[in-house]
Amino acid sequence: MGLEQRLNELEARVNNLERKFNTEMEVDFLRKELSQPVDRSAEDIEQALKIIGMGAGPRDMAKNFRRYLYEGKQ
Repeated sequence: MGLEQRLNELEARVNNLERKFNTEMEVDFLRKELSQPVDRSAEDIEQALKIIGMGAGPRDMAKNFRRYLYEGKQ
């Protein structure tokens, strides 16, 4: 392996490591990604609501929260 080829290989490895550990670049990328609106389908939303149990209680939780939380627990 020639000296020039070895130097090119080392430069490539250094560049790869710099990209891998460049946290400023990662933070900028994450900020950009998180600033974009999330594209969810109606099925995604329905599944998420099922997971957290939405729609299982009274329509007006603020008005009926004590009854909803404590009904049948005394």
